[in-house]
Amino acid sequence: MLLELGKILESIKYETLPEVTREKAKVTLLNFLATGLAAANAPAAEAEISVWSSVGGAGDCVILGHSGRVSPLAAASVNAMMGQIYLFEDCHEHTLSHPGVVAIPVALALGQKSRASGKQVVEAIVSGYEAIGRIGAVLIAPGFPSFGQRPASTLAPFGGAAAAAKIFALDSHKTCDALAIAGNTASGVMEFVNSGAEDICLQNCFAAKNSIMAAMLAMKGIKGSASILDGHFGLGKAMNRKELDWSPALKAAPGHYMIDESFIKRFPGCGHVLATAQAAMALVAENEIATEEIEKVTIGVSKGGKEFPGVDYCGPYTGTISAMMSHQFMTASVLVFGEVSAKTVDMFDNPDIANIARKINVEVDEQVNQAAPHKTGAKIKILLKSGKEVSNYQQDIIPLNRDEVIERFISNAEDFFTSSQSQDIIDKALNLELLESVDELMSLLGKR
Repeated sequence: MLLELGKILESIKYETLPEVTREKAKVTLLNFLATGLAAANAPAAEAEISVWSSVGGAGDCVILGHSGRVSPLAAASVNAMMGQIYLFEDCHEHTLSHPGVVAIPVALALGQKSRASGKQVVEAIVSGYEAIGRIGAVLIAPGFPSFGQRPASTLAPFGGAAAAAKIFALDSHKTCDALAIAGNTASGVMEFVNSGAEDICLQNCFAAKNSIMAAMLAMKGIKGSASILDGHFGLGKAMNRKELDWSPALKAAPGHYMIDESFIKRFPGCGHVLATAQAAMALVAENEIATEEIEKVTIGVSKGGKEFPGVDYCGPYTGTISAMMSHQFMTASVLVFGEVSAKTVDMFDNPDIANIARKINVEVDEQVNQAAPHKTGAKIKILLKSGKEVSNYQQDIIPLNRDEVIERFISNAEDFFTSSQSQDIIDKALNLELLESVDELMSLLGKR
């Protein structure tokens, strides 16, 4: 099965990609740059940069918003971490994964090192999403997160390895080896939802480093188990406690790519709580609600939207991660501050947030549940002390569009670049195919 997937990935060429797929890759890339800059000065990013400095990580690649050049391993690792610190990343909903936070930093770091063209980087990004989407369609079977394994980090090494294989121009056999070697590092658990720790971001670091190493080893002739997914002792059975049918991983509609199915988050939070934040925003836009007048709040979601680890949690929030996973925090942030943003997420321990969060109950709503998984909606109902009740229903998530991603980049780049510098970055990112070397883009993204 894995060799067949390697052939599919090898066949991905810029010239034959539909325009919608090319555009999606570039917009998703720009969003990754925006989300990385939002977290460039976060303590976790600074800590990892200092670790790389202590072991001698100098090289040719840029860490977003920072001065100097580092090795591809260091750049991919740190940038991958920064891309998910505030959970503004993209989602591939069908596989509960976030391909861009690993496939993109790997493609950019290796692309900058090798002076790959913009077209090559687009191919690498699309390949990374394709590997994650196809493998995840089978591996992430119903109930997978309940075992404690995180879908996104389990799949991430495959996406990074596919992106790296594309930059290295590996053939289908060596791409298969890269994926197989990377599969031995598929890991990452969900306990961060209880601790509030930043393990979720560190999982990206490991995936980025491991996937690059996997592709480099494959390039040097090291073999991996081609049956690592579908073998009797492969990942499929090991992670799902049963044999799986892998045939869907090799099927796809002509001209359709997995990146086409991804969407970009509007709010900083887990994909399961985005519709909740959206419903809360719509509700406060329509009604004046004084927080001291709130008696109770009910949030209606799908069964998966209630049972996914960490999403039905009223606090206390011990860190930004536990807050961004929570329906209760999303709603409380909107009711107290009028928004959910990186700024309000950093105030995870605000007492007003805690007071409202304790009044919120999350339940399975039959209407929302019946629409899932094709639609990810949410209902919110607020009962005021006066007896008045206000409500809002959002049938599905509304992702960011191209113009909104541009706005996000401009906003997050303000502390690093002038407006003209930011516009230059935007132009190069959205016209990536014109670049002879992706270094033309990446060299603009360091600290000035």
